[in-house]
Amino acid sequence: MHVCGVDIGSTNLKVAIVDAAGFVVWTKAVPTPRMSQDRNATVDAGELLRTIEDLMIEGWRVSCAGLPLQAITTTGVGEDGIFINRTLTPLGPAIAWYDRRAFSEAAEIRASAAATPLAGMEMDDTRTGAKWLWLSRHQPDLFTSAYKWVALTDYPCVVWSGEPFMSESLASRTGCYDVAKRMWIADLLALCGSPALPPVRHAGDCVGTMRTGRLTAAGVASPRTLLVAGGHDHPVAAALIQRIDPSARVDSIGTANVIYGETSSFDLDRFDPYLAFMVPVRAAAGLACLGVYEFSSAVQALQSKGTDIRATLALSRIPGEPMSHLTNARSVLEMAGMTARRMFDHMRLAGVPDGDIYATGGWSRSRSLLELRASIFGEPIKVLSLDEPAVVGAALLAAEALPQGVNFLSAITTHTADPDPRWAEIYEQHYQTALHRLNPPDRLIPTAPTQGSQPCP
Repeated sequence: MHVCGVDIGSTNLKVAIVDAAGFVVWTKAVPTPRMSQDRNATVDAGELLRTIEDLMIEGWRVSCAGLPLQAITTTGVGEDGIFINRTLTPLGPAIAWYDRRAFSEAAEIRASAAATPLAGMEMDDTRTGAKWLWLSRHQPDLFTSAYKWVALTDYPCVVWSGEPFMSESLASRTGCYDVAKRMWIADLLALCGSPALPPVRHAGDCVGTMRTGRLTAAGVASPRTLLVAGGHDHPVAAALIQRIDPSARVDSIGTANVIYGETSSFDLDRFDPYLAFMVPVRAAAGLACLGVYEFSSAVQALQSKGTDIRATLALSRIPGEPMSHLTNARSVLEMAGMTARRMFDHMRLAGVPDGDIYATGGWSRSRSLLELRASIFGEPIKVLSLDEPAVVGAALLAAEALPQGVNFLSAITTHTADPDPRWAEIYEQHYQTALHRLNPPDRLIPTAPTQGSQPCP
């Protein structure tokens, strides 16, 4: 038995094939196919699908002994999407989530009476809702000719199954979904000029079986191959870790630093400056908390001065002294670590338990970086032996839809990175001093219920 996970990332596209014992028998990553359109970042969904199928065929030929895959799940970027017609053909490219063209539309939505913290996040130009409003003004013909709007991450399974749908964690990244009641917010959909949307499906739901096409012709899949809803990559990766440790908090480290935790009960009565709230994978009770910190601009600034931060990460120990206030690789990494610690503080106030912190992401392979972050957090950090938990997490969702299932945990081990005691003391003093200097004080989230707020189910 073999299952397949696909991770459609902003930078890289990954495919993994996992066997019945839970071991990754084949995996490969290639750059996500992107194109430039009027100086803006877009994705050709048809080319993306062909690239995914090419990878699956390549991996299947060397790892599956001629037997078809039994289940497939996709995960990936949270906000990108496309218009499709009734033949499920894209009517235009997907606008990348980081594209800034909807900046003024996002500001307009934030200032409107429809804006509500029930959406779990404040509307900005990365959100799907802001892109919808921009498209309604600049490409209105798409809305009249389209059959549905689908998320780019879901698109492969939509085509393979013939059934349009939207994974729920992707719905909650649009900025128009009530993450407590698990339903669309009608006023926001109307304001954003929402296109026709498909049914929302929970992660792990079987959305159909493989139709005749390239993959069945090659033998990679059969008409009995299950197609399973996945969703946003960070929650999918975190869900894999939380099967190992249910109280785990996750620190995904790269040029985009993402912090993840889950709370069983919380009142959505205000926006949080550090966190977005969304639906957990498998629609568990409560909320998922997601903190995102982009420090790629600081990394690029260092590169323009001849400093490659990757060379620092490759060292056995980060050079320099804590909080030396020099503009170097260490200071950039310290800035990111301090911000991540603040996000964890806000998660605690939102009811996320103080479970162990698990590091993932490309930069978590740097032992020296983990020592630095553990010192900033003041506690050890655990690291999985698994390099790509998102794509393997997608494969796990696929396996769980099968009657026999797969025990992934036997194939995963962990190791721990400990704080440097001297560094930890310095970082603690600096962190507490910085908190007391905030003016106005940082507005923390109340944990007591507030009249009129909407509790999670």
